[in-house]
Amino acid sequence: MMLNIPVGARLTDLASLESLDHAAIAAGVLEWQQLLQDLAARRLVLWADTGLDWVLLDIACLNSQQLLVPLPLFASEGQLVHVLGSVGAEFLLTDSEVSADLLSQLGLSLRGRCRSFYLYQTPAELQQKALPVPAGTQKITFTSGSTGQPKGVCLSAKTQVNTAQSLVQRIAPRLNDVTQPRHLCLLPLSLLLENIAGVYAPLLAGGEVLLMPDAGRGFAGSSLVAPEQLLSLISHTQPHTLILVPELLQLLIQAALNGWPVPSSLQFIAVGGAKVAADLLRKAAALKLPVFQGYGLSECGSVVALSSVDAAHACDDELQSSGKPLSHLKVRIEQGEIQVKTPFLGYIGQSTPLTDEWVSTGDLGQWSANGDLQILGRRNNLLISSFGRNISPEWVESELTKTGLIQQAVLCGDAKPYCVALLYAAATVPDQHLAGYLDVLNQQLPDYARVAGFYRLTSPLSQAEGTLTTNGRPRRASIMQMYQHQIAALYPVA
Repeated sequence: MMLNIPVGARLTDLASLESLDHAAIAAGVLEWQQLLQDLAARRLVLWADTGLDWVLLDIACLNSQQLLVPLPLFASEGQLVHVLGSVGAEFLLTDSEVSADLLSQLGLSLRGRCRSFYLYQTPAELQQKALPVPAGTQKITFTSGSTGQPKGVCLSAKTQVNTAQSLVQRIAPRLNDVTQPRHLCLLPLSLLLENIAGVYAPLLAGGEVLLMPDAGRGFAGSSLVAPEQLLSLISHTQPHTLILVPELLQLLIQAALNGWPVPSSLQFIAVGGAKVAADLLRKAAALKLPVFQGYGLSECGSVVALSSVDAAHACDDELQSSGKPLSHLKVRIEQGEIQVKTPFLGYIGQSTPLTDEWVSTGDLGQWSANGDLQILGRRNNLLISSFGRNISPEWVESELTKTGLIQQAVLCGDAKPYCVALLYAAATVPDQHLAGYLDVLNQQLPDYARVAGFYRLTSPLSQAEGTLTTNGRPRRASIMQMYQHQIAALYPVA
């Protein structure tokens, strides 16, 4: 299935001030398709910042069924090595030169430039490590790293286009006679949510997609370091639509409370990536931010359900809901867990695609009285930061305790902008040694999984106090309840 972009659609790079109309987009996609044909590659990895060529290459791969693996710039070099090895990619495309250490480690060779990207070829021995992928896979999106080796979700072109088309159907009636929506991409394009809902959907609607590199949006890695830059960008571009994670919604709310004028152009702000608190939605409504809550995951093409009622007009029941499932999906709840009918092809490492199967999401949910999907929590212990990053606490905790300096560790950070930890170490270990150890360890972790602060336990967790199971695993709910004030103190109010 192809992405058939209608006349009227535009693609604009705000950094270079270059804007492509429908004909120029088509020409750019065609040029990339020819380059891909000349390369005769089976699998490509794209590791680059937001820009025109990112979108043009992505659409060219979609339309020609070329397997593409987009990676975020905030992926660690270790994760890049893992992805290249498991994918067995022949080429890596990036907008900056690869470090000498990584060149040597991977055996990459620079083949030249493909438009604005550097083209690196991988050695035959790395290509031979390729894991199988289900037939029909066009894109592999790696989760943001719930473990040190993130899982590769295999998607067909059909799933991606169907999701975008369903989003256009859901969003268009809420745009108050805007026939060519102007969407500002605030999240990295490598995140499937922005890729499909923020690029494909607005283009299919005949709208304009506004692009700005990370630094121009105030981001460094996965963290927002210059919020005033992000706010200024929104004010300057006057978009009709935005996609936010809860952390960014909180930023807009706080800015509006401090006098930032909410652009009158805004008509649809989709918020997803992590559970959104009803109180946050009420604050947004009071400030006349047109916020619509959504729910999804990579395995389902990034979006499963999206509200058709903004927070300002939602009743209490609707504030607790993520709306109805998109029109192309079948969703059910079995034993309290949300399941979706064959939303993706499988994971990298599988050779046979899923066919006509119900896939468990790991999320607990229920239907509201009017048929909206309500998310109740996660079946497992996965943390989801307020920036929408998935983090397995067991992974980071094992890193914290691997040397024995720290005897016990419990990671916290669900729905928060960064991670903190409860730590227990022998009384002979000074606090500064713990802080120094964290500084070293954090350099080995992707930035969204780093431990930004800690509370030192005065006594170890134990079965006797109800904080450990009989096999020594932390009882997380009990621990969070017992240390709620100490954890809260690690997240000072700005």
